[in-house]
Amino acid sequence: MEHTSPNEPTPTDPVEPPPPAAVAQVNPVQLPEWMRSSQTERQPTGWDRVRFFSARHNGALMVGLGPVLALLMVVGGVVLVGRISGGGGASASASPTPPLSRVGEPRDLFAGSPAASFAPAEEAVRMPAAKGTGPFTEGQVRTALESVRKALIESRVDTSMFLGDPEPFLALLAPDAREQLRSDFSNNSFLRYATRMASPSEWEPGARADGRISYRATRANGIRVLEVSTEFVWAYPFDVDLRAPAGASLVAVRDSVVWQVPHPDDVPAPARGLWITSADAVTWNADCAALRDGWVHEQFWVASAHQDRIPAGDPGTIFDLDAPTPTTTRC
Repeated sequence: MEHTSPNEPTPTDPVEPPPPAAVAQVNPVQLPEWMRSSQTERQPTGWDRVRFFSARHNGALMVGLGPVLALLMVVGGVVLVGRISGGGGASASASPTPPLSRVGEPRDLFAGSPAASFAPAEEAVRMPAAKGTGPFTEGQVRTALESVRKALIESRVDTSMFLGDPEPFLALLAPDAREQLRSDFSNNSFLRYATRMASPSEWEPGARADGRISYRATRANGIRVLEVSTEFVWAYPFDVDLRAPAGASLVAVRDSVVWQVPHPDDVPAPARGLWITSADAVTWNADCAALRDGWVHEQFWVASAHQDRIPAGDPGTIFDLDAPTPTTTRC
C-alpha cells in the first residue's frame, strides 16, 4: 500500500506573459540506480552575507570595513545586554508588515504570484503518517521519513547549501551514497535535488513551497527497500526593482525525487541509510548562465527602453502539482 501526505494546491492565474514560455530543464538525467554493494532551516545572518560577499571579492574591502564592523559589534552587544536585563517574559511578536526591500520599502515579493498561497518552505515539508509497511516496522518508517524531511530541508532551503556547502546534506545520507553523490557538487549536476544561490546579497529569506510525499515497500536489485517519492515546487524570492511586476522576483524549481532506504538486514553497514535513486527538476525565471555554473539566480527580460523588467515568460503549469510538469526549455 502506498501512503501519501495531504496536498491541497491552490494555484492562481499566472502573471500576464509578454515573452514565450521560459522553463529551463535542469539535469534531467536519472541518477545511478541504487547498488547492493558495497537540520532545520536557518535564515542567513548578516555574517553569512558578509562571508559570501568577501569570498566573491577576495576580501579586498574587508580592511576598510573593519572599523565599521567593529562598531556594529559594540552596538549589537549593547542592544543584546539591554534585552536580557530588561526582563519581561513576553517575547516580541512578528511584524505584520512585509519584508523591506533594499531601498527600505515594504513589499510582499510573493503577492500576485502562483506561490502567494504556498507555506513557508520548511512548514511545507509535511510527512505522511508513519505506518508499518511490508517488512518495515512503524518505527523504521518513521525514521526513514524523518531522514527524507531533513534531507529536503538541507538540500533546498538551508543557508549552508545556498552558500555552497553540501556537507550538512551529505551527512544525512548512507555512507556509500554520500561518497557517490559528492562528485555532483564538483560537476554541477546536483541541481535536480539541491539549490545553491548565485547572489545571496540579492536573495531574500523566506522561500515558500508546495509538495506531496508518498512511500511504499518494494525491492531494488533483490534488496528490500522503503521507497519515498517527493514532488515539490520551491519558490525563491529575490530583491528586484520595485517596478517589476508580480512574480518577477521569484525563481521556481519543481523537482521529483525518489529516495530509498534499504532494509538494514539486507545490506552491509556502509549501505544502510538514505539514498537518492532518481531525481529531475525544471526551473522557471532562472538565469541560464548561472544554472550552467551550478547557481540559481533570477532571469529578466528587458521590456522597453526604460529597462522595465518582467519575469521570463508564462510559468505555465510549473506551480501546479496537479498538472503535468512543463517540458518547454530555454537553457
